[in-house]
Amino acid sequence: MNYKIKLKRPTSKESVLCVEFSRNGQPFKFYTGKTVQTKNWSVKKQEVLSGEENYKPINKYLETWLSELKRIIEEMEANKIRLVKEVIQIELDKIMKKDILQKQKEGEITDFVSFMDSYISNKKAQKRCIQKLHQSKKFVIIGFNLITKKHLAEYNSLGSKEKSKTNLQADHQYRFDDINLKFIEKFRDYLFTTKFKTTEKGVEIEKNYKINYIDKQVKGLKQFIDAAIEAKHVKHFTWNSIKCTTRDVDSVYTDFAELQAMNNIALTDEVEIYVRDKYILNCFLGLRYSDLNNLEPHLFSKQSIAGEQHIIYTGRSVKTDQRVEFSIHSNGVRILEKYNYNLPKISANEFNDVIKVVARKAGLTGLERIREIRGYNKIVRDIPKYELMSSHAGRRSFCTNFYNEGVAIAAIMSISGHKNEKNFRSYIKKTSVRLEIVAQQVCKIKALDHLEVA
Repeated sequence: MNYKIKLKRPTSKESVLCVEFSRNGQPFKFYTGKTVQTKNWSVKKQEVLSGEENYKPINKYLETWLSELKRIIEEMEANKIRLVKEVIQIELDKIMKKDILQKQKEGEITDFVSFMDSYISNKKAQKRCIQKLHQSKKFVIIGFNLITKKHLAEYNSLGSKEKSKTNLQADHQYRFDDINLKFIEKFRDYLFTTKFKTTEKGVEIEKNYKINYIDKQVKGLKQFIDAAIEAKHVKHFTWNSIKCTTRDVDSVYTDFAELQAMNNIALTDEVEIYVRDKYILNCFLGLRYSDLNNLEPHLFSKQSIAGEQHIIYTGRSVKTDQRVEFSIHSNGVRILEKYNYNLPKISANEFNDVIKVVARKAGLTGLERIREIRGYNKIVRDIPKYELMSSHAGRRSFCTNFYNEGVAIAAIMSISGHKNEKNFRSYIKKTSVRLEIVAQQVCKIKALDHLEVA
């Protein structure tokens, strides 16, 4: 077998050194981990020339590195072990990267992946933000083949909940020198083309990721890179060519007539009754499901406002930690009183399954045209409305219905917790307030006492 060290990019000013060869028709490529100026590499002599700084230690390292690579392959062949690149690389790293591996065990920063681990562990943020960063890190490890096939298979065999709790570790390093615009572009392209498995109606299918999800992961990666640049691990570069690709999401809401239909159906199953009541309640509270599912009696109080008694909700959002306080509509109060302000808890998954059943029984069977952008594909489907119902539709219905009734956007946002009007308007499912509502409010405004028209 003819082993020769070569420049990966011979036409560039600098290049990493690597070895390419084949064995029994199988191609192999291994990187030495050393980068030199191309003018200082002798293809004939297979060594770094004296014009390179520290050329003697580099040549000594390359000699040892190549010798160890040959030894590992010869031993595997002698023992009739199938040549697998990942296995060879791990054995080579044990010899050539003893110090680095020890530093990794001790939690020291040796490459971009170990930096991401350090950044996450030191990040003082909410659990949800930490989970997003972990997910971005996992995509880097998998997308750039930094994990062996064996370890990846073990990870893929886990269920979705186990995966979310698993801190995936890299088997290979990713150099800081390779963090540049092309790295972000490759990461983004990987997310656009890769697929994940999911189950729909009992059938396992493959899907591309939604474009908004991809955008969130790219933002997570940029957060790591910004921190690495600030820490002087990565040279500063810009990524203006990679624009935000977030798109409005097609989703459903239930208007007051549909809520009345849901309220009127005669249900006998206790879980269906509870889910129906909880959904209608949230159409008057506008909470995220994490907050709706954690309602407690002490979060409600009575207050007198302008001579009238109101039930006030005072709580703090699980997602944003933002304090929220508002007066509850009488329809919501009636449901709260039915359960003595102590609603049973139910998982979001079970809630989403049951609310579809309730909506179907209430006659929400009309088709809704839904557009999804997954990967590079735009998918348009006509789906019965009840199949699109979820825990989040109640919050969306609150915002849309009350906006449609002419309630001031600022008032709705103070309850929903939206940070700006742009986000709020992309969230609601109506483009304008009803004409009669606007007319009533505009005509009631007292402007001038006397206006003479010439």
